[in-house]
Amino acid sequence: MKINKNFSIFLISHLIIWSILPIILRPNLPMDSSEALIWGFIGEWGTNKHPPLSGFFADIIYSLTTYPSSLYVLSQLFVIGGFIYIYKLAKLFLSEDKSIIATLILEGVAYYSLITPEYNVNIIALMLWPAATYYFYLATRKDNLLDWLLFALFAGLNILNKYVSGILLLCLVCYLLFTQEGRHCLRSWKPYFAAVIALSFVAPHLLWLHEHNYFVIDYFLGRSGGGKTLPYGLSHIVYPIKFLASQLMTSSFAILSLLITRHFSPKQEIIVAKSDRLFIFYSGILPILIMTSISMLMGIKLKSMWGSPVMYMLGISVFTWLPFDINKSFKPLLKTCWVALIIFATAFTLQVVLTTSAKFKINADDFTKHVKAENFAYVGGSVWLASSIGTYAHNHPQILFLMSPETNPWIDMKDVKRKGILVVEEDLYNYQKYQEKFVNLPNPSVYDLTVKSPLGKIRQHKLYYGVIAGEQK
Repeated sequence: MKINKNFSIFLISHLIIWSILPIILRPNLPMDSSEALIWGFIGEWGTNKHPPLSGFFADIIYSLTTYPSSLYVLSQLFVIGGFIYIYKLAKLFLSEDKSIIATLILEGVAYYSLITPEYNVNIIALMLWPAATYYFYLATRKDNLLDWLLFALFAGLNILNKYVSGILLLCLVCYLLFTQEGRHCLRSWKPYFAAVIALSFVAPHLLWLHEHNYFVIDYFLGRSGGGKTLPYGLSHIVYPIKFLASQLMTSSFAILSLLITRHFSPKQEIIVAKSDRLFIFYSGILPILIMTSISMLMGIKLKSMWGSPVMYMLGISVFTWLPFDINKSFKPLLKTCWVALIIFATAFTLQVVLTTSAKFKINADDFTKHVKAENFAYVGGSVWLASSIGTYAHNHPQILFLMSPETNPWIDMKDVKRKGILVVEEDLYNYQKYQEKFVNLPNPSVYDLTVKSPLGKIRQHKLYYGVIAGEQK
């Protein structure tokens, strides 16, 4: 595929800026990133939160580089891959110039910029969603076996990455069932074969879930719970509105840029074919409507980050239903994309430099040495602190997240009892709860962390740690 010069320069700039900034400013990995790396070290077909894909990718790049900071680059590679597939999707419906803007304007969506240094399942989804959609479109139009197989690959990877991605696949199934073009595809054997192939990718994880009594589902339900605490059925109104509002807020720069430019530009007639408009609706708009409907019907609170991949067709949708001439506004819009890159990069820099949060400012190497973590085969407790130690300690001790044997079934508790375990926690209350469960956990020692911002603000943090001694002599 030949990529436009403006497009390629922007992608390279994005990759360089968003890779270098966190390496320089935030040498210790964010919690989600170090947690994903721990999952990679474990090498199971599931984790205590998600399917295993994010851990697999993290382990691969760490094995190749041996630098935890390489996950910052990995994160941007998925973002760039997402941009490329969105551009390829846009080219199916729009002109070259509009395809470029429909893609690069997503730099003004926080999910594609400000949040991307934190490698996690949501970042991977930024690529997997448009990739699956792109090959699904080609498959439904050409009925080519290779396209169906590529769709099956990315459909399977989506589920292996995050369960919420099943909403995209549900929307694509709806397209097959409820549109003329989709039903026509069902006359062929190829989509059924693709479904079998996709299921084969997911099968090892499904077997793993069954072997471990589907305990990961409890995490999902717990994360989406809480809406029913609101009285008088308000959860069915407040939470879907908050979810929609969060998506609009994170995308406000891109939305306003397109709408303001449209206001001052000549309007055009809709030229995207009706069949393609239906496809864009089912794959690009219906997912967020389904998420909102789930929140409304069940009264549950959806995390805003769960909507991170659903804005991938924002630019394509605007140019489809609100078309305008960009012959004169292409360069201003392109400059706007660069402005978005600069603004969000500056915002990230200020956020890291000015914050007094321990998660941003702790020196993981210093903390690891202070608690003598490399003397232990096991570390448990706080997800953030334990996964940081598991990442930066040279022996990479195994992690018992939240001191819960039930949700860490890969941990041999008999071996833990023999060898002992270092317990780390940022919250004294949580540490005391561990003491109730593990009576031989002593009162905590304290690691004092003092953080001073360039503006003179000083904040004191206390981190707690203790050792459950092993039976080995």
